[in-house]
Amino acid sequence: MAETIPAWLISGFARACANLGASASREAEEQQARDLATVWSAPERCFHNLTHLKDTLENVDFLAEQARDIDALHLAVWFHGAVFDVSEAAVERSEGGINIMESAKLAQNRLTFLGLPPEKVDTIVALIESLYRHKATEDIDSQVLCDADLAILSADPEEYLDYLQAIREEYRAYSNERFVETRLEIVESLLARPQLFYTHTAATWEEQARENLLAEQSRLHKVNVSELPPPPEPSASTLPAPGLDSGSFEVISEADEAEDSKIAGDINPYAPTDEADLGSTLENVEEVMDTLVMKALKSDEMTIKPMSDNAQ
Repeated sequence: MAETIPAWLISGFARACANLGASASREAEEQQARDLATVWSAPERCFHNLTHLKDTLENVDFLAEQARDIDALHLAVWFHGAVFDVSEAAVERSEGGINIMESAKLAQNRLTFLGLPPEKVDTIVALIESLYRHKATEDIDSQVLCDADLAILSADPEEYLDYLQAIREEYRAYSNERFVETRLEIVESLLARPQLFYTHTAATWEEQARENLLAEQSRLHKVNVSELPPPPEPSASTLPAPGLDSGSFEVISEADEAEDSKIAGDINPYAPTDEADLGSTLENVEEVMDTLVMKALKSDEMTIKPMSDNAQ
């Protein structure tokens, strides 16, 4: 079955290139977008996939009022996770997951090929590199990009659990012991930061994100690794699809998708709720996660799911 790519996603990439002064043809820009969509749709990507790409673009648009160069940010999002490896060999080298610095090099190569002015290419490369360990600089666009990428941390508890489950499947090459140990290091590193989010708007996500991380930390400390089932095998949804190249994708028109979705910027799934509706104390979060995570840990049908990726 062909993977569907919204027409706005492809046209958005091409529009950003044109706005930044690319000299390549529209056809070449759109082909580059399709090639990147193929990369983001690789079967081993259970969380860092096309959905994550679209969500991050939407999060950038949600924070756009605080950004200086929205087109550069869009292209940085497209390339920031392009180089990705969760194979056993990568895990053995301690290089599993998104490779930010190699992704930045790829962006430099491909954007230069598309004829973007050198100074614009340098800006986009610097934005991508600023995501390394998610420690944004004083540059406001770097802060917007970092906040957009980490927005999942502030999801509601059940959605946060879905994220953990996807991460565990994505990192199936990790043993249970190594996975729990690595994930705990990441969570505690995030909690040790004075702030998780940098922009004024995203600062309102801080409380929910810390509740999620604290609840996860508590669960990870309670896990008895020896009692866990084996790491997950690839599910049917992550098995390689035949002919996984740009020709395997179906680009749906904006008219066809109008009934089902809105163009990026209209809705942000991680937008903070009103405080009156927030209502989830740390105790409530822990109770929900305790029930759901422990079911995941002990069920014969599900496998453990506690981890994030490059948020080191």
